Amino acid sequence: MITVSVRDTGVSLSPAAIAQVFEAFHSTKPGGMGMGLAISRSIVEAHGGTIYAAANHPRGMVFGFTLPVAGTALDRQHG
Repeated sequence: MITVSVRDTGVSLSPAAIAQVFEAFHSTKPGGMGMGLAISRSIVEAHGGTIYAAANHPRGMVFGFTLPVAGTALDRQHG
């Protein structure tokens, strides 16, 4: 598996918001559609990966995803 993650030091989300952040139509932004991370999750999972969000201590967030490396047994199953 390969993992890609992005960390920031901005405002963190509450544990309740983190639990919902990948649900369709859930947005943390005023006027947000709440589709971006839901679509991202669908794409990553369709390729055999996982996506996650977590608090970046002492402040901020970490968003990341894992995907199988090309040529692995998992990749051949989805391939």
